[in-house]
Amino acid sequence: MSDENARLYRCPVCDTVVEVLDRVGIELVCCGPAMIPLRPRTARTDSERHLPLIRSGGEGLTIVVGAEREHPMDEDHYIEWIEVSFDSKCFRHFLRPGQKPQAAFEIDPCDREVAIQAYCNVHGLWRSVERISSGAFFGGRTGQARTGENDIGPVPPVPASCPTRDAKLLRAPL
Repeated sequence: MSDENARLYRCPVCDTVVEVLDRVGIELVCCGPAMIPLRPRTARTDSERHLPLIRSGGEGLTIVVGAEREHPMDEDHYIEWIEVSFDSKCFRHFLRPGQKPQAAFEIDPCDREVAIQAYCNVHGLWRSVERISSGAFFGGRTGQARTGENDIGPVPPVPASCPTRDAKLLRAPL
């Protein structure tokens, strides 16, 4: 592996994405060439449709992809998955074309920073970090998203264990 901090890699030929949970010092290869480390983008613009953000509270945490407009969910351009991670826990919801670019997770709304990632099959990996608090959470509004590298520092590695058994999906788009 050429990038020690990366945990997601994409094949430049077939676009397969793999996640590395335990680094063993080997180069990842698929379809011949070495796999490319995925670096999350964090830029935010007025027309950004890739950035994952918290949109509402309620019984859990609802994540939508697209600040002003929802990301398209067409057969050839869609969000493949949305991931939420915090406190050494990681929850991921997979999507299909035609569904809404959003996912709801049952997560205890205590004060914490939440890292959110979304993977677009055309434009790659996108990440934001938001601070949620129990008081603001139930009001349907959370803290300011912090998306620049200078704000959140380098992307921390996700722990080797990702206990999705602790997450309960509240609403799955049909």
